[in-house]
Amino acid sequence: MKRRRWWPLAALGCLLLQTGAATAFDGIAPATSTQAGVLREDAWNRTVSGVRYITPAGWTAQAQGPAIVMRTPTEDARIALVDVVAHTAEEAVASAWRHYRPAGAPRLRDARDRPLRAGWSSIRSYDYESAQDPNRVVRAQVLHEGETWIVAIMDLPSESMSRREAQVTRVLSSLRAKTYVPDTLAGKRAHELDADRIATLLRFLEDARSRLGIPGLALGVVQNDEVKYAGGLGVRKVGSADKVDASTRFLIASVTKPLTSLMLAKLVDMGKLDWDAPAARLLPSFKVGDPALTQRIRVRNLLCACTGIPAQDMEWVLSGDELDPDDVLGLLATVKPTAEIGELYQYSNLMAVSAGYLGAHVAHPELPLGEGYDRTMQELVFDPLGMRATTFDFALAQRGNFASPHGTTIDGEVAVAAMGYNLMSIPMRPDGGAWSNIDDLTRYLRMELASGRLPQGGRYIGEQALHERLKGQVARGGVDQWYGMGLKTDRRAGILQVVHGGSMAGYQAEIFWLPENDVGYVLLMNADAGAQVRGFFADRFIELLFDVDRGAAATLDALPARLRREREEHRVELAPLDAPTLRRLAPMYSHPTLGSIRIVMEGTSTWFDFGGWRTEVLMTRDEADTVIESISPSVAGFRFTVTQRDGVRALVLDDEQRTYRFLEGDGTASRSGGSAQ
Repeated sequence: MKRRRWWPLAALGCLLLQTGAATAFDGIAPATSTQAGVLREDAWNRTVSGVRYITPAGWTAQAQGPAIVMRTPTEDARIALVDVVAHTAEEAVASAWRHYRPAGAPRLRDARDRPLRAGWSSIRSYDYESAQDPNRVVRAQVLHEGETWIVAIMDLPSESMSRREAQVTRVLSSLRAKTYVPDTLAGKRAHELDADRIATLLRFLEDARSRLGIPGLALGVVQNDEVKYAGGLGVRKVGSADKVDASTRFLIASVTKPLTSLMLAKLVDMGKLDWDAPAARLLPSFKVGDPALTQRIRVRNLLCACTGIPAQDMEWVLSGDELDPDDVLGLLATVKPTAEIGELYQYSNLMAVSAGYLGAHVAHPELPLGEGYDRTMQELVFDPLGMRATTFDFALAQRGNFASPHGTTIDGEVAVAAMGYNLMSIPMRPDGGAWSNIDDLTRYLRMELASGRLPQGGRYIGEQALHERLKGQVARGGVDQWYGMGLKTDRRAGILQVVHGGSMAGYQAEIFWLPENDVGYVLLMNADAGAQVRGFFADRFIELLFDVDRGAAATLDALPARLRREREEHRVELAPLDAPTLRRLAPMYSHPTLGSIRIVMEGTSTWFDFGGWRTEVLMTRDEADTVIESISPSVAGFRFTVTQRDGVRALVLDDEQRTYRFLEGDGTASRSGGSAQ
């Protein structure tokens, strides 16, 4: 559910480096809006040396000597694929830069080896920066196998990278060594997950839990309409002896989305809703920041991450304690599209929330949206499936057998995280506010695998309405990866994989299943480090099912040292706020939609208090700017630049697509009409 960049940094399997700033380049002319050949759909082609690659829809591609240069028509976003002759990665990247920009590469910020994929024997990534233009992202990736050296140079405005990151990832993931033959699971028979295989899976999971510092987790495995395993490992809270079991509640974050889409499917199956009905006709308060698009959006688009509406989360993240469901829809009404329907994968939590509240209004138009949603989910999803422990009531969820949230401090210690941040999701609950446990979620998974039938043999929902949610509406980051309605699908291995994960402060969740093989799992964890496990656990699951090697053990082996190195590298950049910086800060700042920030001193520590939650902060430098960064467990990584505007002290928060400016004071002037963004 959270969209900001977490620290520690991205999961090991990520194809892209962390965002870096760099200068724009004049070696290749910027694209213009009159350039011909804009693709209507993704297209496969080959580089000069014969390496296959994808040009994404909405881009052009032209050969320029040894390079293939892709451009967007209007944004000056570019990806160059350059064939070079070299003996080392450093030779290769230097040669590619000479072809792309005769003056050579900009200043190198970071270089490191990346996990191998697609038949390449080595992959090395480079991240660049420049003081001249901090609003561009410039990276390179060198791929090598035999005598083939391919260098991918990515050169985009930061706003374009934020919108088009899935397309950039798709280009990189499409690059395959010429000798590479993709592994396929098509036609392979899945093994029964008997006691020995389950024991092997649990040993791997316990190894991951202990090495990554996850206090507790719960796992449920379903195969052939049978729960093969339901239980837990570790403890509910660090320092406690209370064990996690199949009844332990966790906040499941965006795993709520498949449940919300199931509620809509149930309404369709009952004849009370049509997937192709205009959303605004069914929920009059539904609007986006473009009246024409508002009228074009259908029910099926609300959970597809494909409407052209970008992520906009800061309002509920920082001031969710002051919002109700109608306020959330009011926020959505201000968000303007950045693409056409179906053009780009853009994960919008606000759109997903509107889906849940639309279903609530259809089922219970007499009730306020929040109450109507809770009742509709209870009546149409939780009660029929026997999900007795699942709830949106945070107070109820935290009684008895529940898992506390955990994060990692900047010094690498596992600590209990404050719950305040997660309370911000209450008005956003159709998107990510459910609490559940393994007992309940395996009941849900059994129904999905049984195509709508219940264990007792009765039918809960028709197959057509249920499976409509799996139809891909927009391409995601990898080849053959799609997003349907609150569910991700993947056919890279030759069989259908369905998955959705969830992240909130101190919680990680994932549900995964193979419909054609009648098997799947649910994994719940009470620490941010669980995000790393989500990156490779499906690989281990598939290894045990099909007796294949997907490198899960090697991924886990490399992970702790890499995370420790990245954390330590970042730690040395941070320091307590010095006296000059403290003197520059006002006691309070405010923004008309994001609320207020109160500066609190506790001994030698400085805290930012947002009202619903708070965090300790440290300072760092970004070029000439002073940047204050949040560091508390599970809410680390929010960065505020200390500045002034017209002589008024200000803090600037940038989420890559928008810039928010908090001005000193209690916000009275801003709320009465002052400028704030």
